[in-house]
Amino acid sequence: MVAAIVMALIGLPTGSAVWLVARRQTLRLPLFASPAGGTSNAWLPFVGRDPVPDDPDAKVPSATVRHAFTIAMAIYYGALGWRLDFSRELLMVALFSVPLLIICLVDFWTRLIHTNVIAVGIVLGLVFALIDGPGQLLRSVGGMLAATAAFILIFLLAIAIYRNINIVPFGLGDVYLAAMIGAMVRIDLVARALLLGILLAGVILAALLAARVLSRKQAVAYGPYLCLGALVTLFFR
Repeated sequence: MVAAIVMALIGLPTGSAVWLVARRQTLRLPLFASPAGGTSNAWLPFVGRDPVPDDPDAKVPSATVRHAFTIAMAIYYGALGWRLDFSRELLMVALFSVPLLIICLVDFWTRLIHTNVIAVGIVLGLVFALIDGPGQLLRSVGGMLAATAAFILIFLLAIAIYRNINIVPFGLGDVYLAAMIGAMVRIDLVARALLLGILLAGVILAALLAARVLSRKQAVAYGPYLCLGALVTLFFR
């Protein structure tokens, strides 16, 4: 319970920071950009206000949704602490969750995946694998290569099926994301993580199509489902 409480408290500023980083990437601004001359409190949960004005063309939800996300992050981190206790595994999964959630938000809002966050995630995956030993590093590299190869094939197949790259549900960003997930979960769990993401996407998108919320010709973001599949896999690893 101590680990759960501590991690929940850490989850509050972490959730706020994840949201702010995702918002800045969506608006294509530096992390510390501020026309008002400072961002000293922008990173704080609940009380922090981002001085960067909203872009009417950007699909970033209101501050109320940010607060809900911050609370959800605290609950998620608390659940990690309860499940993994104070351990290197806890630190690893908590850190892996940050780039996954940033990508999830940005891709959902913009259908873009930024390679700088991908690079951070891959480095984290390889570093923790190296700490676990040379054998685990090989498993991490193997997971990254296997995921990359699989999603390149899926990307090419999607182009052949849709014949319009603008509405293809897979993009090169998803290939990079799959590589990052492979580095994190390693070769042992990479198939489970990616298949879970594909399954989540299939179920949710099928439901939205059946409810006529989406049309077959409407482009959708696929990365968030891959991120959720990876988060679930990491949580129950």
